[in-house]
Amino acid sequence: MAVNESALLSIAVAGNVYDATWLKDRKKLIQIKDKKVKYYMNKEQCRCKIFLNGTLQIEQVVKEDSGKYTVTVYHQDGKLNREEDTMFIVQGECLLFPYHSQTS
Repeated sequence: MAVNESALLSIAVAGNVYDATWLKDRKKLIQIKDKKVKYYMNKEQCRCKIFLNGTLQIEQVVKEDSGKYTVTVYHQDGKLNREEDTMFIVQGECLLFPYHSQTS
């Protein structure tokens, strides 16, 4: 992933989720529960949103967004559905330089 791009971190669950919580480096970021979203940090600082299917979107990623992301999904009865870890790495901007070959 390159700086300033948008990232989607999805989970392997069919359809919408009842309760999903995303953590970055073991700190809660955002949760969707019963279609209500809760932010655990400043919403503007997060630059993230969560969709009904549990997918996390991070907009305009920066290097500091790199880390271990964990999503925990629960059924409506409170039982664990699944937990997934993702290592997310943001690299610097991709710079392209024109190549000029010199011929003699």
